[in-house]
Amino acid sequence: MAYFNTTLYSPTLGMMTDVAVVIPDNGAKRLENGDYPVLFLLHGLSDNHTAWSRRTKLDLYAEETGIAIVMPEVQRGFYQNMAYGLPYFDYIAKELPELCHQFFRTTLDPAYTFVAGLSMGGYGAMRCVLTYPERYAKAACTSAVTDVVRFFADNPCGMGQAEMTSLIGEAVEDDEDLFTLAASGKTFPPLYQVCGESDFLIEDNRRFHQHLLACGVAHKYEEWAGAHEWRFWDTAIEKFLRFFAEDL
Repeated sequence: MAYFNTTLYSPTLGMMTDVAVVIPDNGAKRLENGDYPVLFLLHGLSDNHTAWSRRTKLDLYAEETGIAIVMPEVQRGFYQNMAYGLPYFDYIAKELPELCHQFFRTTLDPAYTFVAGLSMGGYGAMRCVLTYPERYAKAACTSAVTDVVRFFADNPCGMGQAEMTSLIGEAVEDDEDLFTLAASGKTFPPLYQVCGESDFLIEDNRRFHQHLLACGVAHKYEEWAGAHEWRFWDTAIEKFLRFFAEDL
């Protein structure tokens, strides 16, 4: 098992930015060309690129499933092309896979590429796969901000008005709204959505689950005891990695 906490230059962001990468060793399921299957794992609003590896047994799960894991840093950027700020969505969805392939031999093959995240990162993961379904084999989210319009209207995390304006400008656009994206009629890869029964986002997750059903989007939905907390997310990421590894 190799763990890299590294800094690389992003032309999209126009600056150096941090990325954590886990590469399995004995359990690695390298492809015929030597590349690694890869999961892009996205952090939440109050976290950074190290949170998943510090607060879960991620190394163990990566070794057991043989999937390399890339954890980028977006600060509090909400995986948006910010109205007044940096183009984080383009960085995550378009540029980062190319950079990681160059430096770490993670695959560019959509058949072996996955995306997942928690809370803000759950929104980011779902936005990636619903916008570019052809780029991913599977995707998952836990405790996700599924209704970003309502999230910014209710402001449950106490974000300042200046911060919210910097992210979305005057309003959330259709291409930033998961409900609109899910109703696009595109064919999506298998999705996996989970949320804790005591999570403050549970009702939005239930509504999004019902919306996916209404749109005919194939997905697996689960909820169990838990809140917006790392004990829940540790269980979730283990389930996600096993879900991703099923067909490897």
